[in-house]
Amino acid sequence: MTFRPGRTSGRLVLLVALPLAVLFLPAAVVRLALSALSPFLSVSSALAARAAGLTLLCALPMAVLVVWRRRFFCRFLCPVGWLLTTCGRLRPGAHYTYARVPRLGQWAALLTLGGAVAACPLFLFLDPLVLFSGAAGATAGAHWAYAVAFAGLVLLSCALPGLWCARLCPLGGFQDLVADVKAFNPRGVPPEAPEPAAGEAKGLARRVFFGLCGGAAVAVATPRLAPAAAPVPLRPPGTVDEDMLWTLCARCGNCVRACPAGIIRPDLAPSHPTGLLLPALDFSEAYCLDDCARCGEACPTGAIAHLSIAAKNERPIGLARIDQAACLLSIEVECGVCVTVCPRKAIFEEFSKQTYSASMHVDAARCNGCGACLAVCPPQAIAIEPLDGVPAQPDGNA
Repeated sequence: MTFRPGRTSGRLVLLVALPLAVLFLPAAVVRLALSALSPFLSVSSALAARAAGLTLLCALPMAVLVVWRRRFFCRFLCPVGWLLTTCGRLRPGAHYTYARVPRLGQWAALLTLGGAVAACPLFLFLDPLVLFSGAAGATAGAHWAYAVAFAGLVLLSCALPGLWCARLCPLGGFQDLVADVKAFNPRGVPPEAPEPAAGEAKGLARRVFFGLCGGAAVAVATPRLAPAAAPVPLRPPGTVDEDMLWTLCARCGNCVRACPAGIIRPDLAPSHPTGLLLPALDFSEAYCLDDCARCGEACPTGAIAHLSIAAKNERPIGLARIDQAACLLSIEVECGVCVTVCPRKAIFEEFSKQTYSASMHVDAARCNGCGACLAVCPPQAIAIEPLDGVPAQPDGNA
């Protein structure tokens, strides 16, 4: 490949600017940028969430460019591709075609699209923009695990230049599928087309059929992968059902960076491997603010619904439980700080004439599990427990 100083220096500037943009631009802007630049991410998440919202609309220009020119995004815009190509050049003279390596990127794209039809996309977390966003966020301590994964890609590209982009990347595979389908359009194939072209068309049709059907079949079977008795951590308000969350969530870290209270953390020790890096809530130092709905605004896939503040406050996270034996009132010490801080007036003191003692109780109809009481309780006698049943599905823009 010919060295072009102007193009190379411009890409280096962008490689520095893009992580800064991920860190300092509003998370809602990053969310739209991810969807606008990756038709694989936007189409799959829209199919899974059953919502053709703003993110899908933003992706239409890129989809048109991808149809117009094969791998347009990879050639001109992909920051991951630029970095990995640069790493591959560290081995001068190395040239690999990988003709015998299966097109795993195409298969990943097809399985994801097929799973999305069954509301369970499978490989959104492998989108290169998601990997880039997660790794950039790791500089702020949000997602160090993605930094490790990204470093693995860099090492792979140093050892086997071009393998990721040519055969493994699902966004690249998605673009190849679009280009191949366009190339084998019956209206564009002349009657005297040679037999190999017809054979390739049949091979593409079989690949698309088996990929989509296989993805849908795996999506139907995925709820059985996680044990029913596995404890489920608290999730941000508006999060989809657990059976759908582990595939619809791209683990990009947008919600982690967007939360002003800092209570959303990537789950690094889940009860089941499918929950790795999913967003979980930690109320040890702060709580879910009543005037904030940024996590849903930042989510590019609809795993956390894009809700208004009023609608978000009506989505319960869990229910506060008070350990009466640990409460200071049990030893006749007046406290009541939980009553004072509760924004929904869901905690009240009750006096029993039978025992001639006071105790704290929670009004389940008012409590939305925001965690305000938990963080301030001196003896740590309050816990927020997940609600029984299935979490509500999103109804905002995906």
